[in-house]
Amino acid sequence: MFIGIDIGGTNIKGVLTEKSGKILSFKSIPTEDKAENIEKSIYGIIETLATSASVSKIDIKAMGVGAAGSIDRKKGTVILSPNVKAWNNYPLVKRFEKVTGLRVFLENDATAALVGTWWQGPGKKYRNWLLLTLGTGIGGGVVIDNNLYTGRSGSSMEIGHMTISYDGKECSCGNRGCLERYASATALMEYVKEHAKKHKDTTLKQHLKDDTLTAEIVYEQALGGDDLAKNAINEIATFLGIGMANLVNIFNPEAVILGGGLSGACKLLIPRIKKVVNERALPGMKENIEYIALRDQEKFAPLGAAKLAINSLNANL
Repeated sequence: MFIGIDIGGTNIKGVLTEKSGKILSFKSIPTEDKAENIEKSIYGIIETLATSASVSKIDIKAMGVGAAGSIDRKKGTVILSPNVKAWNNYPLVKRFEKVTGLRVFLENDATAALVGTWWQGPGKKYRNWLLLTLGTGIGGGVVIDNNLYTGRSGSSMEIGHMTISYDGKECSCGNRGCLERYASATALMEYVKEHAKKHKDTTLKQHLKDDTLTAEIVYEQALGGDDLAKNAINEIATFLGIGMANLVNIFNPEAVILGGGLSGACKLLIPRIKKVVNERALPGMKENIEYIALRDQEKFAPLGAAKLAINSLNANL
């Protein structure tokens, strides 16, 4: 048995899976704001996953962890995680192995999501494709000629920190003008807050007042015709299209798969993204790309983390 954990800026998701990819149990909890509390959460998730599947912890061979941010896979360290601020040169593998007693393997969270999508999802249909994870921030991964590309240390494809405005909004990474400052779920919420006063009749004002606004609510109200919600979705989709046009010019993919919490809005996002890509990407690169919204996606990232643990453990035997 293997454990896969996906740690994002908002939630931690875990699966217990067999080597075949059959999921035996699943658990999701909010991400804590302190490193020691995240460690306690990981221990608790493992206990819950094992108990739910009536599995002894002795039978768990290893755990893969997909962590938000830039990592050093060989050192087992999270170098910087803009959306999990408790981690700064954080020795994740060392700490998690001490807390859990398991062999731990570290990967970037978006790469883990890509591997899960490749292993058990629509990614297995293509040889050259991109995954964008749209949530609190924006992550990504790429398969080139049926090979996973992760860069020198495992931190390639930090798509959310692609500069699209050289003197733009400040980002928590320390840079300015990063894509995720304009095209993430966080950016969507910021847009609504900044423009609410101009839309006196918007249905979103009460949610702002009650502090209950979510990206899902914005999407639902956009479908219902709310002008502020529609404008917010259009703004996000435009910037996603700009970022994606850059990626299309670089990678010439067969498909772009969209995952993460914001991908639930793809019914509205994808038409605008395609339009912007067609306006900005080069001829010969932008044609015949399939744009796919990942369905039933919450388990793909932890499943991919588990797959990476399976592969890493086998490689070390």
